[in-house]
Amino acid sequence: MKSIECCHCRKLFSIKAKKCPFCGTPNIHHKSNQPKKWHQKTSVQLYIISFAIIIALGFSHIIIASRTRTGLPFDFAFKRSFGFRETIVDVHKIASIPYVTAKIKYPKSCEVLQRLGYIDSGDIFETAMKDTLLLKFKDWQSEFEISISDGGVSWQDKLLGFKEDIENDSRSTDYYNNRGIIAAKQFQFETAISEFSRAINRDPTFVNAYYNRALVYNALGQQNKAMSDFTKVIEISPQSSLGYFNRGQIYLAKHEYEQAIADFTKVIDTDSGNAHAYLGRLLVYFALGDYDKAWNDVHKIESFGYKIPMELKNTLRQVSNRME
Repeated sequence: MKSIECCHCRKLFSIKAKKCPFCGTPNIHHKSNQPKKWHQKTSVQLYIISFAIIIALGFSHIIIASRTRTGLPFDFAFKRSFGFRETIVDVHKIASIPYVTAKIKYPKSCEVLQRLGYIDSGDIFETAMKDTLLLKFKDWQSEFEISISDGGVSWQDKLLGFKEDIENDSRSTDYYNNRGIIAAKQFQFETAISEFSRAINRDPTFVNAYYNRALVYNALGQQNKAMSDFTKVIEISPQSSLGYFNRGQIYLAKHEYEQAIADFTKVIDTDSGNAHAYLGRLLVYFALGDYDKAWNDVHKIESFGYKIPMELKNTLRQVSNRME
């Protein structure tokens, strides 16, 4: 065992001893008697400070925005309850995704941003976001339809069952259906509804009249009546995809997403190549924040050789943080 000489009494003792066993002089070579480095002196303080910072983050939101109340690139706010979820709140990210998605994925962020006035609160914000989202959906669907058909198709062009050379026979359902189609194309919507209703009164199973009347009701914004007629179309002709697809569109517009998914999926089960139904379901998944399923429908549509509207695809990339 290595020994050293005491600087006071000059006797030898073990280098591991804290002090000389003969005179009690401290052993300057022992680690306990060496001067501590700065980080050793402050280690306790560092631990305390680090712990305090961690606790503070558990009670705080750090809000990142281009303009904050403080004039800085960030702002602070207290959390309603302790936790580390959503400590960093990105105002731009929250405001750029559908409201339903934001509420599901970032409930604490939405709450604090509404509380501090970064975004509108309550029903005002929800209604505005839903209306904005619905307008985007309509634009994307219209763009997609134009790209497929090489030109827009009005809803009047989708009216069914017009027959040429129908005689003026008030007993004929086709006669009244024809009159309804003519009136609808001339924007005489109340007359069209009346004529389709006459056809239905003469034949309660006349599916074309129910379908046509539903299209007119929908154009007038009477969604509940339109949905009732589309449901009747489904009851009379359960294998027809038209009733399911159009009812799914109304469910989408009413933000009744689970029902919309069910109807669009029914169309796909009946007609696996129906790109419009895939697009409708894609938009529902987008609104719900189920981005993996939305991307699956994107790939399916593209496998048919169709192009997804660029804005839709770019927005989907942005909110899902995914490159495709």
